[in-house]
Amino acid sequence: MRTAFRILAYGRPAQKHLFYALGAFVLFNLFNVFSLTLIIPFLEILFAQEAEPASFPETLSLEDWKKYLFYQLYLFRMEAGPLKALAYFSVVIAVAIILKNTFRYLGARAMAIYENRLIQNLRNQLFEHLVSLPLGFFIRNRKGRILNLLTQDVQIIQEAVLGTIYNLLNDPITMLFFLGAMFVLSWKLTLVSLLVLPLTGWAISRLSKVLRRRASQGQKRMDQVLSILEEFLSGARTVKAFGAEAHEKQRFFKANAEYTDFMISLRRRLELVSPLTEVLSVMVVLGLLYYGTLSVLQAELKASEFITFIALFGQFLSPMKTFNQAISRVQKAIVSFQRLQTLLSEAPEKPSTHLLAPIETFQDKITLQNVSFAYDSKVVLENISLHIPKGSRIAFVGPSGSGKTTLVDLICGFYRPTKGEIYIDGRPLSEIDPTSYRRILGIVPQDGILFHTTLLENITYGEKGPVDEARIWEALRLAQAEDFVRELPQGLYTLVGERGQRFSGGQRQRLALARALYRQPELLILDEATSALDSESEARIHEALTQMPRSITILLIAHRLSTVRHADWIYVLEKGRIVEQGTHQELLAKNGLYSRLYRLQATS
Repeated sequence: MRTAFRILAYGRPAQKHLFYALGAFVLFNLFNVFSLTLIIPFLEILFAQEAEPASFPETLSLEDWKKYLFYQLYLFRMEAGPLKALAYFSVVIAVAIILKNTFRYLGARAMAIYENRLIQNLRNQLFEHLVSLPLGFFIRNRKGRILNLLTQDVQIIQEAVLGTIYNLLNDPITMLFFLGAMFVLSWKLTLVSLLVLPLTGWAISRLSKVLRRRASQGQKRMDQVLSILEEFLSGARTVKAFGAEAHEKQRFFKANAEYTDFMISLRRRLELVSPLTEVLSVMVVLGLLYYGTLSVLQAELKASEFITFIALFGQFLSPMKTFNQAISRVQKAIVSFQRLQTLLSEAPEKPSTHLLAPIETFQDKITLQNVSFAYDSKVVLENISLHIPKGSRIAFVGPSGSGKTTLVDLICGFYRPTKGEIYIDGRPLSEIDPTSYRRILGIVPQDGILFHTTLLENITYGEKGPVDEARIWEALRLAQAEDFVRELPQGLYTLVGERGQRFSGGQRQRLALARALYRQPELLILDEATSALDSESEARIHEALTQMPRSITILLIAHRLSTVRHADWIYVLEKGRIVEQGTHQELLAKNGLYSRLYRLQATS
């Protein structure tokens, strides 16, 4: 129950609409019961039933009041005549039905606003939390699982919320009103009819236990299906190249079959509850009909009261059934929300305990002092100390898995060292506001990701304020991308396509470089930016780098050692440690790891 209230908490900004709906539902049910109870006078007039004289009651006895009202109805029929009396009650019934449906519409309208705002707020908080998570989270978790949480689980909660809160709010009020009306007509028949409640409660309890246990297992199986799908979509080129279509189909079909078999098994159990509940309810109704008929024959109950009671009881069963269905949807939503809680419980990037100071510019140098870093218990970097003077060209090289990218991520502030400290102009990076620090950074990743929007929006990505087209063209010129962009029919307003597939790999990298340069960064980082390019594209990127002003400090991560020959200083990493450092010529002369790697690449 606590989890259900936590879901409802997301609708707090639109809570006034919930109270509007509550008030409308109370009036709706009042007129709903009132319109049905008007069947009694209608039948009494229609069949010209007589009533024994009764004076105004002086007590709250239900029987005395019923006798008095029946006698007043009899007098009204005798004075006005049956046709006029029937016409009068027909008008009253029509007005009651119009008011009933008016308040039903107003309540449903208010609930629609509340429910949809709740889902909107949930999605917003999920995405807001997602973008605040450190990079380590995305390394540890599969994309398929994250996508399933943000799509499938949110969809289940949405399906549960939309309409379900209406049932959870309105159905108990409806049942309460009908139960009160039934009690007024015959408390004995009402007690007999209440036998259906423990049966329904048993069904709900059984259903809740099954759903909560098995819905979680079903979602885990869906995680596997979506993970396989996401891996195929990301690596479709590789799958085609290796002719592994049959293998991927087999993986997907197997995971999908396991999920389908599981859901069929779950559905079989769920579908058993509704007919079982209905059979039990029908048995109660049969007992009700027998006892009610006996009461009419023994003159304990009027026929019009019994007919109205049956109508009320029929209306009482309907919200009970929809309430059961709402409970089952809520159980599914609770399981999905608990899965979302695993995402929401992930700690965002830890704020510093110190007062964070903004940084306007990088003036002197970056210093790493005895820096170590570990993912969980796996040590990635150990005791790294180095200096990066402003305006220098620094390269980090080494075998795969040596910690090059992690080292640069630490310099960017994406992670915090587990030991040691990083200083920017003598100030600890942990005490610098990360937002202001990243404004002076420009990063060109290995895959050169472009977003599915225009070139102009890609190049100015993340920048606030008016667009400076002159600055865009200057960035494109420095990135050796100006010529091919000017040849495009729509120029800067060209849509780049999904992940920039409209352009070649070399063009994407140069556009990614232009995006970084548009920020006018003081620290430019190229993470394997030329590793997947042909020789011509690589040459263009390096030509662009040679044109960079010395006001920009450049950090290069490279596998191809030919790309770092002109760096001012080269750090060679192996197994998370700096094993060599120096210029290209100095490292060749040492005849160590750098020299060995360079000769291997030159030979190949």
